[in-house]
Amino acid sequence: MKKILVVDDDVNLRSNLAQYLMSRGYLVQEAASGVEGVVLFEQQPFDLIVSDITMPEMDGFEFCRHLRANRAGQLIPFLFLSGREEIEDRIQGHAIGADDYLKKPFEPRELIAKIETQLERSQRTHAEIL
Repeated sequence: MKKILVVDDDVNLRSNLAQYLMSRGYLVQEAASGVEGVVLFEQQPFDLIVSDITMPEMDGFEFCRHLRANRAGQLIPFLFLSGREEIEDRIQGHAIGADDYLKKPFEPRELIAKIETQLERSQRTHAEIL
């Protein structure tokens, strides 16, 4: 079973998203900020990360940068799920290492499609490395 880390300061969205992902067969851990996300990431492996951008303590951009600077976080699929709609935000997200970007509000089926695509790509990448 694939494990996903959901990082968002909006407790309702985070909880609802976690429940939805669990109903789709994923194991889910939740964090309310980038700082909490880093702590969880350092404690256990994840197959994919979904993160908001605008959060207290450490925003999603800094969280992504931190993971990408860590050897263990360089190949983990990372998706931004954010209310920030400006093209500059999406470009910055990709430039720092995010694999995908989905704007809020979002269609859950589209998020699942993006998650499945990233997980399949990650599995192929790991198979090639080994």
